[in-house]
Amino acid sequence: MNESLKQKTISGMIWNAIEKFGSSFFLFISNLILARLLSPNDFGCIGMLMIFISLSNAIIDGGFGNALIQKKEPTQEDYSTIFYWNIFLSITMYGLLYISAPAIAEFYKIPLLSDILRVQGIVLIFNSLTLIQLNILKKKVAFKRITKINLTATVVGTILGITCAYTGLGVWSLVVKTLTTAVIGSLLYWNACYWRATGAFSWKSFSELFKFGGFMFLNTIVVTTSSNLMQLIIGKIFSASVLGYYTQARKMEDLPRGSFSAIVTNVIFPIFSSIQDDLFRVKNAAKKCMKAIAYINFPLMILLIVIARPLFFILFTDKWEQSIPYFQLLCISGIVLTPIEMNCRYIISLGKSSINLRIVSVQCISAIALIFCGMPWQMTGILTGFILSYYITYVISAIYTGRLLNYGLLEQIKDCSPTLLLSLFAGVVSYSLSFLIVNSILLLSCQCLMFAIMYICLSYLFKLDTFLLYSQIIKKIKFTNEKKIRKI
Repeated sequence: MNESLKQKTISGMIWNAIEKFGSSFFLFISNLILARLLSPNDFGCIGMLMIFISLSNAIIDGGFGNALIQKKEPTQEDYSTIFYWNIFLSITMYGLLYISAPAIAEFYKIPLLSDILRVQGIVLIFNSLTLIQLNILKKKVAFKRITKINLTATVVGTILGITCAYTGLGVWSLVVKTLTTAVIGSLLYWNACYWRATGAFSWKSFSELFKFGGFMFLNTIVVTTSSNLMQLIIGKIFSASVLGYYTQARKMEDLPRGSFSAIVTNVIFPIFSSIQDDLFRVKNAAKKCMKAIAYINFPLMILLIVIARPLFFILFTDKWEQSIPYFQLLCISGIVLTPIEMNCRYIISLGKSSINLRIVSVQCISAIALIFCGMPWQMTGILTGFILSYYITYVISAIYTGRLLNYGLLEQIKDCSPTLLLSLFAGVVSYSLSFLIVNSILLLSCQCLMFAIMYICLSYLFKLDTFLLYSQIIKKIKFTNEKKIRKI
C-alpha cells in the first residue's frame, strides 16, 4: 500500500475500532443488566421476530448501498434514485409486516408478538432514511464522524432501554431500546451529512447500479436468511425460553468477534474497491489483513470457549447456564466466520458480486441440509450442523479467492495455522486450571492471565511476523504520544 492509502486504512480502522468497541461495550452493559432484569422468554420473543426485521432491512437496502461504495464516482442522480427507492420499499415492507403480524404471532402461538412486531417494525423506516448518508460517509472513509453518531445513538438507546426494564416494561424495554437507537441515529446522520435528495428518480441510474447491487441484494437475502434460520427453527420446534438461551449465546459470541470483524471489513471494502484494478496490490493487502485479523480472532474465540462457564456465571448468574454449551459451539464457528467475511469482501471489492452470491448460497443450502440431519440430536445436533456449514463455506470462499487473487486455501491455511496452533496450545493449558480452581472469579482471572501470557510469549519466541507488526504499531503510537508530551 502507498503511504496515503496506508494512513487512510489505519485511520479508518482506528475510528471504526473506537465505534465498534464503544458500541459493543454499551451493548454488553445493557445486555448484562437486561439479562438480569428480564427472562430468557423475553429475549426469545424478540429473537423470533428478528428474521422478519432483518429480511425487511435487507430488502430495503437491496444491495444498492454496496453498489454506491463499489462505484468509483457515484453521481447525485445515483444517490437520489436510491434514496427514493429505499423510502418506497421501507414503507411497503412495514405495511406488509403490519398486516402479517397476527399470522406470525399465530405461527409461534404467542399473541403478544403481533403488537411487538407492529411497533418494532417502525425501525425499518428510520433505517432507510440514513442509508445514503451512511454510505457517503463510508465512501469518504469518514469513520470518525460515523463513530460519534453511532456511539451517541447507542448510548441514548441503551440508557432508555435499561430505564424501561427497571420500571417493569419487560420485553417492551428491548423494543424501546431498538427504536430509540434508530431514531437518534437517523437525526444525527441527517445533521452530519449535508447531502439532500434532488431531482427525480432515474431508471437509467437504477438499472446501472442494479447490475452490481442486484447480486448483492440476493446475497444479503441469502445471508440474512441463513444467519436467522436458527431462530426460526428453534422458535418453532422448541420454546421461547430455549430460543432466549440461544439468542444470549449468539450475542455473546458475536459481540467481540463481530465487532472486530466489522472494524476490518467495513474499512477494507472501500479501500480495496479504490485499488481494484491493481490485483498485485490487492493480494498483498489481502494477505496482510488475513494474517493480522487471524492473530486476534483465533485466540479470542478459543479463549471464550475456555472461560465460557465462569464468564456466564459471573455475568448472568446460573439462570443462563443452559446458554453455555450453545455459546461454546458458536465460538467454534466464529473461528472461520471472520476469514469467510474477509474472503467475501475481497471478492466484492473486485466487483464479483455474482461469485459472492454463489458462496453464500452454498452456505445457506448446506446449513439447511445439515441442520435437518442434526435434528435427532436436539439443539446440540442442530448447532453442530450449522457450524459445519460455515467450515464448508470457508473452503469454497478461499478457493474463489485463489482464482481471483492467487491467494487460495492452502496459502491462507499456511498464513493462519501458526496463530491457530499457538491459540489451541494456550487454550488447552489454561483450561486445565478449571480442574484446580472452583471459585468462578478466580478461575476466570487465572485462565485469562495464563492464556495471555502463554500466547504473547510463544508469539515472541517463534517470532511471528504478525506479532512483530503489532509490536511496531504499538511502539510507533507510544513514540508519537511521547513526542506530543514533550512539545507540551
